[in-house]
Amino acid sequence: MVAHVPEVGPPLIRADALQVGYGGVAMLPPLSLEIGRRELWAVVGPNGAGKSTFVRTLLGLERAVAGAVTRAPALRLAYVPQQGALDAIFPVSVRDFVLMGRQGPRGVLGRPRAADRAAAHGALVEAGAEGFARAQLRDLSGGQRQRVLMARAIARDADVVILDEPTSALDLPSERDVLALIEKVRARAAVIMVTHLVGDALDRADHALLLDRDHDVALAARPDDMRVAPAFQHVYGHFVGHARGQH
Repeated sequence: MVAHVPEVGPPLIRADALQVGYGGVAMLPPLSLEIGRRELWAVVGPNGAGKSTFVRTLLGLERAVAGAVTRAPALRLAYVPQQGALDAIFPVSVRDFVLMGRQGPRGVLGRPRAADRAAAHGALVEAGAEGFARAQLRDLSGGQRQRVLMARAIARDADVVILDEPTSALDLPSERDVLALIEKVRARAAVIMVTHLVGDALDRADHALLLDRDHDVALAARPDDMRVAPAFQHVYGHFVGHARGQH
């Protein structure tokens, strides 16, 4: 894996004493962090720890219980949900699904512009999904569908790409392909990745975020510091291996 150097500059997203939750009730302690250009953030923690709520708050889909989230002007966000969040029955071709990821002014009668079509095609090529562009999304395998989800995010030309368990339920070859694609994405965008591949994520990430609702933990740290943090060791033990699926 090639060494990665994040860009220096003002943060794309800043959280100041942020508390996330529902109905005005916080589920985690206050958290402050800054997400910079081309940084990879690994978000880890047990199931039900508050990871999805944190992501939804960054996206602006949930209101912060306390504190604030500040986004850079004209920031472009792309969200790649878990495969299970997709409607498997909805009839749409791969090409059209990726094209739907393009946002902004449309051409005559609301039709996609030539630039939109070119961006969608380029994203399919980059994600290795151009070979099944005419297929129906519902007919794809799990690995193929994840490639299409990534292609849609690439077509968005986002500044920040948020991934929710991008390797969930994939076989080992598909998992490796998706992780390699994530490395391509972070060459031009910041990536926030919720994942259960903790060891691999810490090896790749510039920063890690541990969320643990049950133990009132919201800890941001460099990967090496995270590995030895008592809160992290309490959840994952004194060592997190690199083996696939090891938590």
